Amino acid sequence: MIRKMQRKFVAIVMIAYFILAFIIYSGIHIIGELQVVRQYDQLLDLIMENDGEIPNAPVKNQETTSAFGYRIQITQESQFENRYFLIYLDKNKEYVDSNLDHVAAVSDEEAQKCAAELEKLELSNNRRGNWGEYRYLVKKTDSGYTVAFADATQALLRLSSTRLIVLSITTILMILLFFIASFLSGKVMRPVIENMEKQKRFITDAGHELKTPLAVISANADVLELMNGKNEWIDSIRNQVCQLNDLVKRLLFLSKMEEGQQLVMAEFDFSETALNKVKELSTIALSTGKEFDYRIDEGIIIKGDQSSLEQLVSVLTENAVKYCKEGGKIGIRLFKAGKTVHFEVRNTSEGIDEGELNHLFERFYRPDTSRNRTTGGHGIGLSIAKAVTEAHRGKIHARNEGEQVAFCVDLPC
Repeated sequence: MIRKMQRKFVAIVMIAYFILAFIIYSGIHIIGELQVVRQYDQLLDLIMENDGEIPNAPVKNQETTSAFGYRIQITQESQFENRYFLIYLDKNKEYVDSNLDHVAAVSDEEAQKCAAELEKLELSNNRRGNWGEYRYLVKKTDSGYTVAFADATQALLRLSSTRLIVLSITTILMILLFFIASFLSGKVMRPVIENMEKQKRFITDAGHELKTPLAVISANADVLELMNGKNEWIDSIRNQVCQLNDLVKRLLFLSKMEEGQQLVMAEFDFSETALNKVKELSTIALSTGKEFDYRIDEGIIIKGDQSSLEQLVSVLTENAVKYCKEGGKIGIRLFKAGKTVHFEVRNTSEGIDEGELNHLFERFYRPDTSRNRTTGGHGIGLSIAKAVTEAHRGKIHARNEGEQVAFCVDLPC
């Protein structure tokens, strides 16, 4: 239980960091992409405005900025730092000529291939897009179309390098945070752990302390019966003593399970164990006019603690018998599917709110207090079922199925 809470704390911290790191990484990626696009769009605009050339002197009054405050900087070196070329098409989008003076990586044949691809597009004035690692801009002219291409390879490489650095740093920080969170989880959870330990100690001590007075009360009731004969008051005392004894036994059992008591794991016939316990409890259901149906597959061998798994079967079956409506049906199923053993108990019920289903396995939780006054439940049986299931690395859940509520247990075998 304590380790599970510490793992949850570490998991929450790591998930929060992962979400934050993902947002930062995505932000850098998106903003970087937008800046690259905006930078080369400005460059292409400048090339088009200067008849296919980058001016060899700084451009004055350059006011074009991006949404993120980026402004292209033109210097005397700009015409040597940037690689670009132009393609000229007629009005029918057929290749006419090209200007490859400012690029070495594109040949005339490749320019014609590019023009052939452009013919398939619906060209319009100021159309922008990407061609491989090139950003392009289309301008409509009197004779046709002029398409300028700017090589964005270096900018994309710098962006890729930045993303890699950010990813590496966030990964390293995530690993460090994992160890720090694991180390601090014990200190952060210490007050909760101490509180839980005190509760467990109190339950254990109280359980042991109650055994003696209950035994004395039971013995005194026997003496009173010998002296005065049977009467309703003595029967009431015995009834209450039996209920308290049952509560004490279950509390002590639950406390041991939650403390991680070492279970005696051995292979045994779970089918036979479940069948014996179900048959024993079926007489109670039948005597109260309830239908009782069970289908237990034979020969299911499981490795586990036989005593605690028998308690699991007993708790769920007793719960179904106790809370089944008058004249209702109780169904029990045990079967094996692959490497998992499925144990399911269902009974006719008035229905349980979906929001309350998960709370059923909490200690002392009872969704219907008026009903529990009649049935006399303590609200601890399902907590025991959950503790036993988790001790065997299994899963337990409850669900509504029409007029029935079902408790399903999956155990590895």
